[in-house]
Amino acid sequence: MIVRDSDVGMQVFMMKRSLKSNFGGIWVFPGGILEDQDQDIAKKNYFSGMNEKKAKAILNYDRESLTYWIASLRETFEETGALIANRENDSFFIPTKDEAINLDRLRSDLNNGKISFISILKELKLKIALERLIYVSHWITPDVETKRYTTRFFLTSLNEEVTMTHDDLEGTDSKWISVDKVLQDHKERKISLVMPTIKNLESISSFKSTQELVNAKNAIKADDIPAIEPKFYKENGQWKGLLPGEYGYEDH
Repeated sequence: MIVRDSDVGMQVFMMKRSLKSNFGGIWVFPGGILEDQDQDIAKKNYFSGMNEKKAKAILNYDRESLTYWIASLRETFEETGALIANRENDSFFIPTKDEAINLDRLRSDLNNGKISFISILKELKLKIALERLIYVSHWITPDVETKRYTTRFFLTSLNEEVTMTHDDLEGTDSKWISVDKVLQDHKERKISLVMPTIKNLESISSFKSTQELVNAKNAIKADDIPAIEPKFYKENGQWKGLLPGEYGYEDH
């Protein structure tokens, strides 16, 4: 979840998935799967603000803990063009006009399989800024689905002047939108969301600013972030869903 402050309150960046991709036509947060290059970035230390020991402690000792953090920022760049990274002097990377033009070219080459993400970091002398990520939730695809995922959700605030656009490959539309508005649009069936997206949005909907939100999420201990695996069942021909702790969950 990428959030920012605006004149109309806090907004979140949302993308519409291509009909040719998983979750086609659904509005989602930027994200994707772990790749081998994420391990390469970890081994070659092209990141700051996190280490493997700390990442494992936060993600319940998942053996791929650190790569979840790395993959989230790699996928963010691939899908939105926002490269959340630090320069050699530790200042946050806000591209100059010339750098922005070069970055568009590099992003296109990356998404077309011509180069790797680490080659971009090398060329621009950057390290992705993992310290800007806050781990907020863990969702597991219910067993009624043929494709199942274990998904870690992270939050970051991005109030800097950074241009973000969908890639026209996996994402066909995108926008900054207030949290309440995207939830209302879903309620009115103007857009489609899946349960983890809805629940993550609801978890940040009461906050008035990114700083208030970041402070609150930073205060939550990793042990208090359980894995959530919804259960779905049919009743009178209609699908119904239950979350852990809800009445009837253990019976299905």
